Amino acid sequence: MAISIYMASDMHASILIHLFPKGDKREQGGFLFCKFDEKSQTFDSLEWLPLKGTDYAEQASDYLELADETRAMIIKKAHDMNVSIVELHCHPGPSKATFSIADWLGFNEFVPHILWRLKNKPYAALVFAHDSVDGFTWLNRDAKPIAVTSIKTELTQYPTTGLSINALNRGMYERFR
Repeated sequence: MAISIYMASDMHASILIHLFPKGDKREQGGFLFCKFDEKSQTFDSLEWLPLKGTDYAEQASDYLELADETRAMIIKKAHDMNVSIVELHCHPGPSKATFSIADWLGFNEFVPHILWRLKNKPYAALVFAHDSVDGFTWLNRDAKPIAVTSIKTELTQYPTTGLSINALNRGMYERFR
């Protein structure tokens, strides 16, 4: 199954600028509000919400935690729009994009809650590195995460690294799930 996330090229450029600000080595994040098309297996991005410093409870070079008010605001916005959420964050180091153990611990807490609050709408997460991206989606509460295979714009397609799904399939994250 090939799951993709579609966004306009100017939105994609805005996301990259936000995630990798000059002179700031901390992780950055944001959310896409998307309609999920089951037939094409595509999250169609409607709106991009970049997060700022006050949206975080913690923000470091290797860790992000949302403030409670931010979580509530994102859930309410998605509920009001009747859409799915795609979480975005960056890993500013030199490695290829792959989710960290801290990311998996966060998924264990956040994803079931989001799927419940948004009435089982699919949820996805993307992690960006300077030259790559990786992603997962949870199609419903009972589904295991599956890979997002690409980000598409009207101009090009960006394949994901697949590193996270390979690690998951090898059992690397089992003790954190």
